[in-house]
Amino acid sequence: MIENIKYDVMICCLLIMLVSCNKSSAENKTNTKPQVSLTAEMTSASPVTYRFTATASDADSDPLEYNWNFGEGTTKKGGPDETFSYPLADIYQVKLSVSDKVNSPVEVSVQVNTRAVEISIDKNTKYQTMDGFGGFGAKDVYWSSGPFTSAAFVNDLINDLGLTILRDDIPTNFEIVNDNDDPNVTDLTKYNINASSPGNDGKLADHLQYLKDMQAAGLNKMVASVWSGPAWMKTNGKINNGTTQNSAPNYNPSPTAADNQLRVDMYEEFAEMCVAYIRIIKQETGIDVYALSIQNEPRFSQYYASTVYNGNALRDLLKVVGRRFKKENISTKLFLPEDIGYLDGVSGMIQPTLNDDEARGYADIIAVHGYELDGYTANSPEAQTWQTMYSWGAKYGKPLWMTETSGYKNDWSGAMALAKAMYTAIKFGNSSAWLYWSLSTSKLDEYCLMSSAGEKSKRYFVSKNFYKYVRPGAVRIKADISETEKLYTLAFTDPSDQSTTIVLINDTEASKAVQLSGAGLPASLKKITSSATDNCKEDDDIESGKAFVVKANSVVTLKGK
Repeated sequence: MIENIKYDVMICCLLIMLVSCNKSSAENKTNTKPQVSLTAEMTSASPVTYRFTATASDADSDPLEYNWNFGEGTTKKGGPDETFSYPLADIYQVKLSVSDKVNSPVEVSVQVNTRAVEISIDKNTKYQTMDGFGGFGAKDVYWSSGPFTSAAFVNDLINDLGLTILRDDIPTNFEIVNDNDDPNVTDLTKYNINASSPGNDGKLADHLQYLKDMQAAGLNKMVASVWSGPAWMKTNGKINNGTTQNSAPNYNPSPTAADNQLRVDMYEEFAEMCVAYIRIIKQETGIDVYALSIQNEPRFSQYYASTVYNGNALRDLLKVVGRRFKKENISTKLFLPEDIGYLDGVSGMIQPTLNDDEARGYADIIAVHGYELDGYTANSPEAQTWQTMYSWGAKYGKPLWMTETSGYKNDWSGAMALAKAMYTAIKFGNSSAWLYWSLSTSKLDEYCLMSSAGEKSKRYFVSKNFYKYVRPGAVRIKADISETEKLYTLAFTDPSDQSTTIVLINDTEASKAVQLSGAGLPASLKKITSSATDNCKEDDDIESGKAFVVKANSVVTLKGK
């Protein structure tokens, strides 16, 4: 019995000591302040309304109290989420005080701008007429085994994306052997449609069903580029440079077997090949080829199909092809130089043609590519470069096209960079056409807009903000806005249906209230938004003259009649 009593006493002492220790520990513990952050999102612009979200945590699990000051005189005790509308157009500092009733309150703040950005549209000041938007290729690349077409893919391009220009290539084995010894006598039955050839990317038959499907779906324009003439027309006897390297060698006026150049004595044969291609495309698909480039990126000698020219050689070849087209009554336009990266280099490629009366008459379109000198890194030249390139042909009434670019990151930052590049080319270069490199490949990466499995990139959707709503024949009109706003604006009027299209790119971290002004604007416009979270999302229509919201880091298209 005595031993049991001793044992109970010991247990009690231990419990008392444990309680005492816990109490002492609790008394010595420091209560920490809450951790608080505050964000503001504009949700409406008529009136300007913001949603404020406080993210708060307390390590001690103390109940928190939120005291708001909305900056214009209103204060209230509320919760972590509040919405507030502002009666005046001004900039306000919104403050939030969060208290755990143990420590001094934690204060955070955020600035909100309730001023509307004014955009003045002037339909009487007109610039270029748009030819369209598009890209190169089929459902998968032609140097693969396909598939090259499907109903869903064609529907995506024509009806969803809104593509109006399809760029294709003349396969290097199209005339794998000379059709005959006379370039003035064209035997269409001798050109290769169905046979594959070692060392060549593919055959024309791989293109034809896709082109037929696109034609049936309502394709507006098909254009084509030559990457290389057939090997038998070349000084090196190859369709490429015969190595694994890329280079930009000087053109050799007296070429050897080491030079990746078109033989001058084959210019007439080359012109005949172009004629045959246009005739066979019409024969097999019903498509009239709208325009043809006689050489893709003519300064570069590549491990893939390529041919090197200088400006004089390109001019001389253009004259031969132009004469042949005129003789054959072929209406297909000719565009050049499709050069890249280096302004002086591009200038050197086009000036001999523009300075020659005959050659200039055959050059219908000045075309450039949007890459750095390496030929694959995306490059968006600055405004002055675009203005300079446009000026070359403008004096002769030649439009400027951008016929190939890619390399924009496969994320939202890449999509925004692409949208800004399109804006710069269209506004400062008066570019009337914009074409992405590959429309679709087996893997979704920075070189395509979508995958052959149907997965669409963010770049697809910002492209759609332009492609689907700015149609061929639309005329760019004046849109005035302060450059400090970083709200890049393009506006168009379409004489075919009297519609107005406005594209806005908000290149800031804050949503903006925007208000349109100008005579003849539609009473209401459909609003389509692409952002990190939206894919050409159709929002509520906006009313002309009333402010509306353009989300931070977004591309917005407005369309109305």
